Amino acid sequence: MNSLFLTLFSLIQAYQYYSYQEIVDTFKKLEIDHTDVFRLYYPTKDLDNLRYLDCGDEECQFFYAEFAQNPNAADLPTVLIAAGFHGDEVIGQNVVTELAKYLTSESKLEFLNNRRILLYPMVNPYGYYHKVREEMGKDANRDFNVDNPSSICFQTNAARGLAQVYNKYIIQLGITFHGGDNSISYSWGTCNHKQNGMATESPDDSAMEMIARIMKDIAAENNNLQIQQYSIGRMTDLVYEVNGGYEDWAYAAGWDRTNTCGNRNSEEYLKPSSNARALTYLIEAGFLKQPKSNTLGTIETTNQMLQNWPPLHFYDQKLLTKYQQGYGNINRNLMASLSLIDLAKPYLIAKWDGEKEMILNFGGCYSVTKLTIIRSDKKSIIQDQNTTGIWDQFNKGYVLPNITKNDLFEISYQCDVKQFKTQRNPDPKLQPQSYFVQSRINDTYEYRFDQYLVQNTNKILYRINVSELNHTKINSLFETQQVSIYVTTQSEDHQDQQISPNQNNNKKEHIWWLLAIFIVLSFVLTILLYKYCSKKQEEEVMEMYTIQNEAKL
Repeated sequence: MNSLFLTLFSLIQAYQYYSYQEIVDTFKKLEIDHTDVFRLYYPTKDLDNLRYLDCGDEECQFFYAEFAQNPNAADLPTVLIAAGFHGDEVIGQNVVTELAKYLTSESKLEFLNNRRILLYPMVNPYGYYHKVREEMGKDANRDFNVDNPSSICFQTNAARGLAQVYNKYIIQLGITFHGGDNSISYSWGTCNHKQNGMATESPDDSAMEMIARIMKDIAAENNNLQIQQYSIGRMTDLVYEVNGGYEDWAYAAGWDRTNTCGNRNSEEYLKPSSNARALTYLIEAGFLKQPKSNTLGTIETTNQMLQNWPPLHFYDQKLLTKYQQGYGNINRNLMASLSLIDLAKPYLIAKWDGEKEMILNFGGCYSVTKLTIIRSDKKSIIQDQNTTGIWDQFNKGYVLPNITKNDLFEISYQCDVKQFKTQRNPDPKLQPQSYFVQSRINDTYEYRFDQYLVQNTNKILYRINVSELNHTKINSLFETQQVSIYVTTQSEDHQDQQISPNQNNNKKEHIWWLLAIFIVLSFVLTILLYKYCSKKQEEEVMEMYTIQNEAKL
């Protein structure tokens, strides 16, 4: 009986494939239920000369969702998770839909609140509805104006719609989900960037490789469900090179050679192409284009794995073993997506036991350099140390002993990005070109596009008041207090910096003291003025009395 109950429960919790209409309905319902943080946009709505595409009795709907706690913020790092270029490769569409449901759930990870996450579940809705690869005979992932010998590009509604996302936002990181292989790959994947049959190295190759390794590790294999570990590498080497591919366009159209593609010279195409410098990954989410339903995984497994972040048990085979039945294709690709979103921006996690020990973890980083910690009593100073970030498998956090609830700390550090700067033989011979890498390696970097902004995020300063930490929570996350040091008046020599013990706690108390002093001074001055006036009046009376007496005499 118990085994029957567990089987029924697992079936209820199991991920299932969505139909085209179910994806449409799910996103629309999420917008209605969470309209303050989740909005839908229809990128082809205002485009002319679109092809008519039928999805049943109605025209196919092109849409994406924006998730952001503060959508009007100009400098939120923006990540685009897209799927469904090829309609018969179906894992990605369902991963993106489940990610949308997770982002709008109460249990979502706290760091997600400080990102702008764009979810494009069906780039080619026609293909998904009709279960075919192309959009009415045209491949949307060969339709972009990068290394494209075609006389005309942007012929598909899919390519035109996706390009409009770059017409609105500064996208720093991205994923596109495909199927039919088992790899995470990155630029180059064009025909004009290869040598001896292999891809050449892009100017951002070092950063791309490091992030790909993190995604590969967190998207662990599960041999119990015949899910193998992802391979990582350049697209030409792992998949194949193509003309007019989206991933290379999203990374390099803003700075590398592009094609005019015949008559495609209008603002519709030129503006988004000029804004494309996103590190973009192609995830081939399994050897089967439509894996069996019993390999998708379960919702409960995702919830268990995300109780702590990051879920570093993917390095621990004993812990991973307990998830074997429930850890499937959707689970692992949700993890890969969340790891990329995490890396979009550094943040700090502080955990205090409520007694005497605080543990710091550095989010958005693989490793940390120039860690400097100053306590308000100046008895404990850590200067320019190196330590691990949360994505290092040996990370256990940075322990601060002998903490009291009255302590104040100033903490500054940088994510270690030396690897990002080291390119062996970039093609072309340029420094890193992506928004993401420039925002980490260039102290004065700033780029604006319409209302949005990217600037340096790698010199970080926090001030923590231990009394404000809630030791009953697993972690207290600090991100809204982030300050880029280079735009402040803080000295680069943090050893000379001091924190007043009352700096944060007693601002109101200082005001009350000043007010009290003002009142006392006013009272004293009033008394002195009264005495002065009284004395003056008494002198005048005495003078008049003297004059009168003299007159009588």
